[in-house]
Amino acid sequence: MKQILVDLSVLSSLLLVGIFLRKKVKFLQNLYIPASLIAGFIGLLIGPQILGRISPVCLPVSDTLSSWAGQLVNIVLGLSFLGTTSSNKNFGRTALSAVTQGGLIHQTQVLVGLGITMLLMPLYPNLPLCFGLTPVYGFHGGHGTANAAGAALAEAGWADGPAVANTMATAGILSGIIIGMIVINIGVRRGYAKLVAKPQEIPQDIKEGIVPLEKRKPIGMGVTYNDALDPLALQLAFVGIVYGSATLLSKFLVSLHPILSNVPLFACAMICGALLNVIMKKLGLFHYLDKPTLNRISGVALDYLVVSAITTLSLKVFALYTIPLLVVIAAMLVINLAANFYFGWKLFDNDWFERTLTAYGLESGVLATGLMLLRVVDPQYQTSGQESGASSAALIYPISLPYIMFAPALSTVVSPSVMFGVSAAVWVALYVVARIFFWHKERKFSDILFGTSDAPKTH
Repeated sequence: MKQILVDLSVLSSLLLVGIFLRKKVKFLQNLYIPASLIAGFIGLLIGPQILGRISPVCLPVSDTLSSWAGQLVNIVLGLSFLGTTSSNKNFGRTALSAVTQGGLIHQTQVLVGLGITMLLMPLYPNLPLCFGLTPVYGFHGGHGTANAAGAALAEAGWADGPAVANTMATAGILSGIIIGMIVINIGVRRGYAKLVAKPQEIPQDIKEGIVPLEKRKPIGMGVTYNDALDPLALQLAFVGIVYGSATLLSKFLVSLHPILSNVPLFACAMICGALLNVIMKKLGLFHYLDKPTLNRISGVALDYLVVSAITTLSLKVFALYTIPLLVVIAAMLVINLAANFYFGWKLFDNDWFERTLTAYGLESGVLATGLMLLRVVDPQYQTSGQESGASSAALIYPISLPYIMFAPALSTVVSPSVMFGVSAAVWVALYVVARIFFWHKERKFSDILFGTSDAPKTH
């Protein structure tokens, strides 16, 4: 217990340094780098892997600190469905086209990762097939998914999986922000943005990351009175129930058959969170759940996940896979950008630029990046960009979850051609859906490449 508190102190100190640097350093503000990401790099820099090599004094990084990310991801994903209602889901044309586009991008990332890995495997005999899955875990999934899938990769026998997946996630979020801002400046000048004639300056307080006193709002609702039980304690109790029941479910599955040990704990957490959500509704107790507070708990877990994951990122692993990592990341930067804007241009009706921009941020790590990019061209969220991005993030699970839950273990027992072929088949199926229901035949990709596109036509 003492070591946990020491680790908490270390990570908390790094987060405070991160938010301080975000507030004070213009370069970090202009790139909108999250404080948790800054904190993680600071921790890596002053930790034993870099500063520790030249100085006897460095950041104390315990052996337990590296396990934080793998545990926190169970909370992040376990709360995905807890407190949600069906009314939050929009199944209209905007949502369905966004999910179709998101599914195509997801599968494109899978195919690019697997394809390049299959080409590199003869040159690098120690390169496992599951290396090809890490780009989609990092770019589409972000650090949360990267750590969940990384743990599954480690359980499947590839110990370097978590470090490689986190490297991909870091590359994804940085590229999403930097390249996204470049795309905004080009797109606005060419008249693709619906509401602005030039990129909007994001307010300074948003750049700094500190909410002014007059703009601060409650982050949740108190369900209980303090003298009975602290409202936050109640929501944390639900988190504990999800985590505890997930642990029991995992042990139960293993008792049924040893092969079920491949089912990751985060998958059990998601199942238990969804089941608890249903039970609370059936018992008439759903109003005890406060979704905004649960979202904040999940956000806290994600921030600590990111800083712990990057602080403990193995530089030895990066050195071991330097060339494959650089090749795959370079390919992903190009393909992710091109595929998002190609399919966005072909599938989206009105607000195609805003929706595609949001999708690009989402497919580069997190929805927050997409919404940040959207804010530059749509400060008040007047277009359908926010709805489109949120719908894709919420409804993409049937496509993405199998790759997180089952693909790591399957990649060790099936041939590369089978893994690639199944993913290609899914891509083709999504492409057929896109062609039948959402395709704009009159739109040419060269139009947006060379700035000759007119206002998008609608059905």
